[in-house]
Amino acid sequence: MLNDFQGERDVAAVLAAGTSLAGAQKSPLQDGKPFVIVPDGYKAQIVDEVFGNPARASGLVKLRDANSFVSYFNRQKRPESLIYASLDPAKILGVIDDHRAYSTVSQGDGANWRGYRVEFAVPASREWKVWTGSDRKGLNQLQFAELIEDNLPDIVSPDGSTMLSVALNFEASKEGNFVSAARLQDGSTNFVWKEDVNATGNKVAMPSQITLEIPVFENGQPSPVEARIKYRIKDGNLTIWYELVRPHKVLETAFRAIWSQIEEQTATTILLGSPE
Repeated sequence: MLNDFQGERDVAAVLAAGTSLAGAQKSPLQDGKPFVIVPDGYKAQIVDEVFGNPARASGLVKLRDANSFVSYFNRQKRPESLIYASLDPAKILGVIDDHRAYSTVSQGDGANWRGYRVEFAVPASREWKVWTGSDRKGLNQLQFAELIEDNLPDIVSPDGSTMLSVALNFEASKEGNFVSAARLQDGSTNFVWKEDVNATGNKVAMPSQITLEIPVFENGQPSPVEARIKYRIKDGNLTIWYELVRPHKVLETAFRAIWSQIEEQTATTILLGSPE
């Protein structure tokens, strides 16, 4: 019984000692986060807000353009700060408190928190979304005409007046049946349609390829993109579509331009990949 009593006194003494720590304390551990011991279960609870400043900088800053990323990264960067890039999806990530170089530390392995980051998730432009969104999708002549009219400024070859004429002729054919298609010497195709079997055939000339000038990313410089025109006629109906030529290479080139800008203006070599 005496031993049991002594054990209870020891437990009470331990609890009393814990309760005496109820005021905010600064952790002796490396993270330095302040904590209190709360009576319910006597567990440690982090209370950063009782001090004037957090124990260390942390968080994720999300920015919308390269200039903003450069400004923020340069304001916060340290010798250990690194930048990573990935293309799918397009993203630039700066880790302000990345691991330190092993050669620069006298003790330990240079491990750091990697908890303070700045991100530029490079957004695709509206034009890029429109043209890649309809790539290789079969359209009827009216849908194709609307696509041309709505995005006429993006087409640089053939010129705007030629493409507008194509769109208007396609709209005029909405009540007719397509009866044939013939490729001309210049590479374009003549689509022949009739409103009835006895009518004279009407023709719509369509180039075999168009050239776009569109930005790949928001606020980016326009890039040339080639698109081949394809078609199929069946039972009097025309299905027409376009196929972008190697759009992945256009995307890579535009991303590399942003990469080079950030690398130059931050004086930091960008690594291809991402930290875990």
